Amino acid sequence: MEDVPRIDICETIKRIDFPAEVWEWLDLFGNVVGITQREAMYQERTFLADTPFKKILLCAINKDLSTLNTIYILLRCELIHQASSHVRLLCESLITLKYISLESGSRSAEFWDYADIEAHDISSSLLEWDGSTANPRHVEGVRAFRESISEKYERVKGKYTFADRKGRERPFRNWCNKSMSVQARDCGPSFQRLYELVYRQMSSYIHGTAWSLRRQVSYSRVHYQPKVILNDIAAIVRTASAVWVEWAKFCIEILDWRLSATIMEIPAVIEAMEKRHFSGENM
Repeated sequence: MEDVPRIDICETIKRIDFPAEVWEWLDLFGNVVGITQREAMYQERTFLADTPFKKILLCAINKDLSTLNTIYILLRCELIHQASSHVRLLCESLITLKYISLESGSRSAEFWDYADIEAHDISSSLLEWDGSTANPRHVEGVRAFRESISEKYERVKGKYTFADRKGRERPFRNWCNKSMSVQARDCGPSFQRLYELVYRQMSSYIHGTAWSLRRQVSYSRVHYQPKVILNDIAAIVRTASAVWVEWAKFCIEILDWRLSATIMEIPAVIEAMEKRHFSGENM
């Protein structure tokens, strides 16, 4: 491939600017992200991942921090669909964490052991679909990897099967064989509400529904509408903040994080901004 100019990400971001109203929403979420990162760095100094559940917490929270960053960066670049998708990812991660925490001992083991099922299934799919067309050296590497985990796979796969109504053995749909909606329901009313209000709404962006595309033209240069951008960014910040509040409560409950003050401030700040930007003649 011939040399092409390298994309300057910083310059690209600089060229995207917003009215003051939009910056208020972006700054609110940016402040939340910053506070969360600082607290994570503080807690990391003494946290010891010495159990399977604590290892899940360490890995999942680290991933969630990057998801929070990603949501902010995508909003800053006016990538609305992509930001919405990551709000759903954050919501899904939180529901999974909460569900595991309800029976942390047994569910942590089930969660980690399922990695061998996933690795075997992924490598099998690669061999099935690319085995005759991919680079032979790469194919052999995948085949060797699948062979190296075959003993672990055979040892645990029985835990992840069930008998259907006709008595036929079926594989689990995921590590716990429960949909996200069922996991949310089992976690309690606040998580079920989070699923209904957040997860389903953000899923429309992932699946590319007509509803999710309804205002896409407003982001084009010719038909750009600042009011639409304000509405969309405010909606995503509001939704992401709702997920963050429950996420922060979980971290306080399980890990004694110091985020209570921020949790208390967010609703009032959002309410004030909504009155300024979306009430009366500004609707």
